[in-house]
Parts: sequence; C-alpha cells; structure tokens
Amino acid sequence: MTDREVIESFNNAWRALCRQYKEYPRADIQSALNMLGRIIGEVESEVEKSHREGQITLEEWIEMLNERLED
Repeated sequence: MTDREVIESFNNAWRALCRQYKEYPRADIQSALNMLGRIIGEVESEVEKSHREGQITLEEWIEMLNERLED
C-alpha cells in the first residue's frame, strides 16, 4: 500500500464515520471523528514532508533491491 493509498483509506474511514454520525449524533462518534481527523492531518503532513525532502518510500526500496537481485 502506497502512502497515498493509506491517506485515501483514512479519508474513506473518516467519511464513513461522518455518515454514521449523521444518523447517530453521539459524543463518542464526534470524538472519534476529531481524533481520526488529527491522525489524517499528521499522516498527510509526514507524507508531504517526505516527498519534499525526497525520502525514499518502502515500495521504492523494494523495487531497487529487486532490480539489484535481477542483475
């Protein structure tokens, strides 16, 4: 799973929780929404930072290592 797919998965969970809150507006669901929103913000920030700094992703490492093994 790529970093963007992880963010999309978190966003899908947030949207699903929003639908649930709309049907059942309870404080515990609101708290979960707030917490998930903070987590999403942190993850997005870290992903953007890694892209700006040019850090290599896990998928890129695996691809590079596989290429070396094939040589």
